Amino acid sequence: MAAAKKKAAKRGPKTTAKPAAKKKVAAKKAKPKTTKKAVKKPAKKTAAKKPAAVANKAVVAATKAVDKATAAVKKAETALSSAMTKKAAVAKKKKTAAVKRQLETAKSGVDKARASLAAAKEAAKTASFNLKVAEVEATVEAAKAKADERATEYAASLEAKKAEALDKAMAAFEAKWLASRAKADAKKVKAFEKKEAGKISAASKKVKAKVADLKKKHNAKPAKKKSAKKTAKKK
Repeated sequence: MAAAKKKAAKRGPKTTAKPAAKKKVAAKKAKPKTTKKAVKKPAKKTAAKKPAAVANKAVVAATKAVDKATAAVKKAETALSSAMTKKAAVAKKKKTAAVKRQLETAKSGVDKARASLAAAKEAAKTASFNLKVAEVEATVEAAKAKADERATEYAASLEAKKAEALDKAMAAFEAKWLASRAKADAKKVKAFEKKEAGKISAASKKVKAKVADLKKKHNAKPAKKKSAKKTAKKK
């Protein structure tokens, strides 16, 4: 019997240990899911919103001041309520010298609490006003940041178009220059042709004169024979 109980005891922990292992595995499997959800959040692409965050520092500070002033008003209201309750309790007592002193003290406490509440409300009012001013200034700063961003984008667009504009300007200048140069070259060519034509005309005149002279010489009769006959007769 004792051996059977020992075997049963040994079997018991084995069966209970298995589900515990499964739970651990399940817990381990569940952890990555939570981490995956946390990993999906990083895509807060707020790099362009950094100027707005800097401008909102005043708004954050003013908001904190409003919260602090509101809490101070509530605290002052509680203190006034407590002082009035204390005064009412003292007023119910019999009018002895000690009670009268207590009542005066209670009245003084109420007056102080009212003054504190009034000061707290005034501070809360001032804090609210400062918050509104900060919010307005924040919108102005945000508008300025957007204007600066638009100006930067516009400058970048102009920079991107600069090469294309330069090519167009160069092409227009080249066309204009070539047209002007063509006219100037045409004038020069005409002047050169005229000059060359003059040279050719002068040369042709010389050639014609030379040819005419050659023709004259060619057509002229020889005078040497006549002179020979005359010398013979003289002898």
